[in-house]
Amino acid sequence: MKKLAVLFCFISVQVFAVGGVNPGSSMTSGPSPNHFSISSSIQNPAMAPLMVPEGERWRINYLPSISSSTELGDVENFADDLDELVDLIDDPSTNNDSAEVTLDRFNDVLVRMGRNGYIKQSINVSIPIAPAYYHSNSQEGTYFLDLNFGAQASLQVIDQVLRLDEQNQSFTTDTSIYVKSGIENKLSFGYGRQIFGSNKRLNKKGKLYAGVKLNLIQLELSKQITRLEDLDGEDVSDVIRDEYDKNLESNTDFGVDVGIVWDAEWYRAGFHIDNLISPEFSYGNVGVNCTSRAENTIERSSCELSQRLIADGRLKASEKHKKHALMRIDGLLKITDRWFVSSALDLAEYDDIVGFENQWFNLAMSYESSGHWVPSARIGYQENLAGTGLSSYTFGFTFFKCVSLDFEWGTESITVDGDSAPRRFGFSIAFAESF
Repeated sequence: MKKLAVLFCFISVQVFAVGGVNPGSSMTSGPSPNHFSISSSIQNPAMAPLMVPEGERWRINYLPSISSSTELGDVENFADDLDELVDLIDDPSTNNDSAEVTLDRFNDVLVRMGRNGYIKQSINVSIPIAPAYYHSNSQEGTYFLDLNFGAQASLQVIDQVLRLDEQNQSFTTDTSIYVKSGIENKLSFGYGRQIFGSNKRLNKKGKLYAGVKLNLIQLELSKQITRLEDLDGEDVSDVIRDEYDKNLESNTDFGVDVGIVWDAEWYRAGFHIDNLISPEFSYGNVGVNCTSRAENTIERSSCELSQRLIADGRLKASEKHKKHALMRIDGLLKITDRWFVSSALDLAEYDDIVGFENQWFNLAMSYESSGHWVPSARIGYQENLAGTGLSSYTFGFTFFKCVSLDFEWGTESITVDGDSAPRRFGFSIAFAESF
């Protein structure tokens, strides 16, 4: 009864529509000032003038792009153990061990799950055309428009002791599944221009660019608590789907990003600040108005469990997600006209939509092909300097100067079904004009 195995398949469909995953070739090259990546000005608006080829007016994204990244907690066979526990609660006759052995085993497993057990998924999707750039000679700058859909979801375990009900010869526990999710729809409009340097396209002294981006952000946030015991044979995915909209809070706010880029003959350096005005968004409350829920329902049981967890200090009744101002420095070294080394560093920690701490460092090397038949290639490394501290290798290719495939493979691993699996893995598919 693989209830957990299908949960994130459901979440991917439910929130498929930000945070945690760089789109397109940026999955490998990182959020560095790279004019080969069409999403560069989305990460630093000062890159907008460098996104349109000299002598042209427009540059657009042809087809939708999708990026996805998954992260697993440091618990071996996490989903399998939970599935086995749910089966045990549903039907004690499936247990082949003594009650004492079973309690010792699962109480140890539950403690480790509560400490390290989680699954987190991040998804980013762009629509056709976006991002779109228009260079205006009269305004001496470049305007751009982007419409982006992103989502994050995490599943964690809140552990409670497994007990034996001797009267009914069954096992019982208040251990619960805690799911947090956020769906972000973001419409961005920006402008970038050269503010210092020669009128020539490139010289040894370099040129300074500046840009600003205004974001209209709609964020739908939800968090849910479900006792394993309340599943009663139902799949976790079905319960999440039924309860998802009942605890959904939708918020709309504005954000502002600013940035600068210094572009010289053999290097490029950037600095930008995201969320300059730090917009705030609210989660739906949990553990309130429990008596208004129908008795003997999962909704009522989850609400009352939330109240107990809030009283124990293990859960917050109300919660906000604040997009704190994020400063990042980035750079690109032009080894030759086709070989580049790029890097980016977040200057402080910040929380993503589902509350995980982040502070990323990226380092990559890229080769950009001059023709359509030889693919461009890149390889990189990224590490979270905060929170879980995970790192991963990335690599990617661009075929026919328009189709980019990138992959992420974590350096740390766990065992799943007897096989080793990375704790982080992901992919990106993007279609965009290169030059």
